[in-house]
Amino acid sequence: MNDRSELQIDLNILGENIKKLGVLAPINEVLFMVKADAYGHGMVPLVSYCLNFSKIREFGVATCFEARQLRSNLPLENFEIYVFSDLNLEKNRNFYKEFNIIPVIYSLADLNFFLFDSSYKNVPLCLKFNTGMNRLGFEEDDVEEVVSMMKTRGRSSVYHLMTHLSSASLLGTNKRNTEQKNRFKNIKDKFEAFNINLERTSISNSGAIEQGLGLEETHIRPGLMLYGPTNLIKKYRTKSNWKGETISSLQTYIIKTSLIKKGTPIGYGASPCPDDGLLAILALGYGDGFSTNFEGAHIFHKGHKGKIVGRVNMDMTHVLFSKESAAEIKTGDKVKIWGHEQSELQRFLDETGSIPYEIFCQLTGRVPRNYNLKELMVFKEEDHGKKLAY
Repeated sequence: MNDRSELQIDLNILGENIKKLGVLAPINEVLFMVKADAYGHGMVPLVSYCLNFSKIREFGVATCFEARQLRSNLPLENFEIYVFSDLNLEKNRNFYKEFNIIPVIYSLADLNFFLFDSSYKNVPLCLKFNTGMNRLGFEEDDVEEVVSMMKTRGRSSVYHLMTHLSSASLLGTNKRNTEQKNRFKNIKDKFEAFNINLERTSISNSGAIEQGLGLEETHIRPGLMLYGPTNLIKKYRTKSNWKGETISSLQTYIIKTSLIKKGTPIGYGASPCPDDGLLAILALGYGDGFSTNFEGAHIFHKGHKGKIVGRVNMDMTHVLFSKESAAEIKTGDKVKIWGHEQSELQRFLDETGSIPYEIFCQLTGRVPRNYNLKELMVFKEEDHGKKLAY
């Protein structure tokens, strides 16, 4: 494990982001998306924090494996887990039943199995409809058949009815968003016309919440925004109501510095150095999830602007600073790739053509996750599987 690079995760900032979310959506219940190990931030510590310090009691994952991780690491906590995609209803029937896991049903075949297998008799019914995402979900024309199947098994209520917006990173007034919102209303109206009670409904993911779209539903499903970044594309960011901070800060160290002349070959491929300057070698590479696509991006350190030059390799990255920086930039310096200010991460994303989901999720296990909570309290990644004692 690389003990010179680390992802510092400030749980206090997560708490502040949750409070800011409450200002934007004061009457909605929150289903917090923590799939992909909480977008690379550590699912168990983040859920544990929410259970101890917030009102959030509902969480979304993609797979049964992720749901098992949460239940096994937090066995004494009372909270709901939704599985959104890899359901495997037949194989995992006992798991859903025994561990109170809610599958998000999105096909007639799965619904038939769910309704007619006795293992699911007391499992809440959650249905997802396709309103334009064209990924997972029932079609609007399926409502009558869904209702017929439900009534055959004595079900007169849907625990949670949801859909997913395809274009929430654009303006809420975008034609696609408007059409999806109208289709979802039609679907709800059809269920109610068949006297089916809809206990919970949701349409809003992060981009929609930032713009106040879909807040008339009972629930919202924030993911990216609670980790800090906006979900809106660059041209629309000024339209966002979201002022969250990035909960993580990626830091590494300089393992060597040396003055270098323009044209000197650097690393794999012998890339010529583009200018005279100070070459700093960072202890971070694609083995840590720091992509080769990041060449050309800028790193700021001690007031000096450096540029990633040559190929990023598995364990190291070359950053070229000006010659004048040599008096200040030294071997052993800790260097911040991005910090908690939303603008810092966003600048790096814009320069590299990346999206926050990708840059968070691709950080490998070689980068330790260290958790800060309340001033000097620090939790190391070995605490992941333990109930955190606050």
